[in-house]
Amino acid sequence: MQNKVVSARIEPKKEIIRSVRYTPEEDALLDAKCSKTGLPKSVLIHDTSLGYDPPQLMTDEQEEALKSLSAARSELIGIRNALNGRSQEQRKRLFKNDQFMLAWMDGVNALIRRWKDIQDYFTGIRV
Repeated sequence: MQNKVVSARIEPKKEIIRSVRYTPEEDALLDAKCSKTGLPKSVLIHDTSLGYDPPQLMTDEQEEALKSLSAARSELIGIRNALNGRSQEQRKRLFKNDQFMLAWMDGVNALIRRWKDIQDYFTGIRV
């Protein structure tokens, strides 16, 4: 006897069909919006008619900024990890000031967290 996996989420059956007509100019605007969002026309029309405003895909400039941000964050994590791998005495020699070293490490950790938040925000736009 085979066990069937039943989904906990039951989608209601969609029975109602609406059709719309567009001028060529309106259809071109719809095509442009579809290319900005990455959604097919039917999904875009359905979602926007129900009040959902789909996010736009990232521009090339935003994508490049995100890659740059990710690379900078990775380098900063590498520096932090290298410093954490050193003894307290070695770190003191590098920084020459305990308070500065602690403030610098706190600042680096705060930057890494903030950059991760920004990265998560931009990644969320692509969904």
